[in-house]
Amino acid sequence: MTIPHIPFYFIRHGQTDWNLRGVYMGTSDIPLNEAGIEQAKLATQLLKREPINHIITSPLLRAAKTAEIIAKIIEKPITIMEDLKECCWGIKEGMPVDADAIFDQWIDGDTPKGAEAAHDFDERVKRGLKDALALSQQPSQLVLIVGHGGVFCSIQRTLSAPLNNIKNCIPVYYRPPNHAEHSWSLSYCGIN
Repeated sequence: MTIPHIPFYFIRHGQTDWNLRGVYMGTSDIPLNEAGIEQAKLATQLLKREPINHIITSPLLRAAKTAEIIAKIIEKPITIMEDLKECCWGIKEGMPVDADAIFDQWIDGDTPKGAEAAHDFDERVKRGLKDALALSQQPSQLVLIVGHGGVFCSIQRTLSAPLNNIKNCIPVYYRPPNHAEHSWSLSYCGIN
């Protein structure tokens, strides 16, 4: 599946109590906490000057509420996409994050009981990304994807970008390469 070479924005949802506790959320539908609501409001200050025409969000509460807060300020429509929800971590959900150990094993095919396999998750996110980019109307009217840390990592893998984490409610801008042999670039919105 080929990803269209269309720029887009991405933001991870605002903070939740489970983020503070350092546990796997996965598809557990955890809401934003007060700090997460404030983070989403602050993010709009960076996003309201960007050429966004549509907001695409995961259906999970923490992402959907972040999208709703942003949409209210920048006055753009929201579309919910199931394919952009976080990875299901099965029995690991609610347990303390041991990111390096579990992530490497998961990528290598050792899937925790009840969890989504890495390959299946990446294929789902890739499908969601392609569908989201189809909603960009023109180069000056782009989409904002409101998602999760795992979705961000999957997009990074899909676009052959360096793997790293993203903090809550920090918007980023993805620019496609000028040539097929180059990689996508990522920059933080509002940071020169």
